[in-house]
This record gives sequence, structure tokens and C-alpha cells, in this order.
Amino acid sequence: MTEKEVLDLQNERGNQEFFLILIGSFLHAYGHGAFALSRCTGYRVIRKQRKQLGEVLTAGFPIAKLDSVSEKILAAGGEIENVDEKKWIFRGIDGTPDESMISESLTPNSPPLLGEGAGVGLADEILGFNLSLSTPMDAMNFLAKLQQQIKEDIAEKVQGADCP
Repeated sequence: MTEKEVLDLQNERGNQEFFLILIGSFLHAYGHGAFALSRCTGYRVIRKQRKQLGEVLTAGFPIAKLDSVSEKILAAGGEIENVDEKKWIFRGIDGTPDESMISESLTPNSPPLLGEGAGVGLADEILGFNLSLSTPMDAMNFLAKLQQQIKEDIAEKVQGADCP
């Protein structure tokens, strides 16, 4: 199932039933389902840009956490059922969009990570990056941006030390 198919099917069902789709070793919920998953688990909703769809909202977790996530869905008054080896449906959780629950995804066109006071900013960026909700490409882009910022910070300090 593609992201578009998931979003269309959820929309057809009135955004009352949400899908968890297995991609690699992570289960992902999309659109309203991302908000529902976030409400019962605390996982962040990530805004990602897709060439075909534009902005897509997603939340996810490693397949190894399925049992604990299922328990959280049930504890929140929801239901979850396995459809096939790569798809689950959950329902009974509020999937209303809430902008305050959205975190931005790192993309090659993202603004610089660090500004003034880079020492604190660097620590904040690292601590704020949720590796468990990121794709390998997100993690590589994140690391590349951090490395670039560190190089720029070092170059500024060296240039500043050379000035009389």
C-alpha cells in the first residue's frame, strides 16, 4: 500500500480507522492516524515532504515495539487488529490534527540547524532528534548538517583568532 492509498482509504472511512504499515522494520501511521498514534503513545508526528504527495504527516515505531504500542492503544480505549503481515488497523482513538504535535523532518533544503550560541544549539539539536522515528536517510542528513555546522563554527573561530 502506498502512502497515498493509505491516506485515501482512511479518508473514505471518515478518518475513524487508521492503518499501521510495515516499511522495513518500522510501522508507520499517516495523516489522522499519525495524530491518533501520537495521542496514545507519545510518539512525535513528523512532517515530511514527498515529491508526489507534497506534505505527509507520519508517526512510527520499530516493529519490535508492536506489543507495547498495542497495549497503549487498548489502554486508551482503542482497538487494533492485524490485517496481514504488513498491515494493521487501529480505531477508537482521536485522530484530530493538532499543529502543536508536529515536528519538522530534516530534509536537504531545511534551514541551518544551529545559530547563535552553537554549543547549546548543538546539544539541543542532538537531544531533540528522535532516532527511533527517523528513516536512515533522515539520520544521515541530520549527521551531515551537524558535521557541516561544526566545520563552519571551527572555521569562524580560527578566522577570529587570526584577526589582530
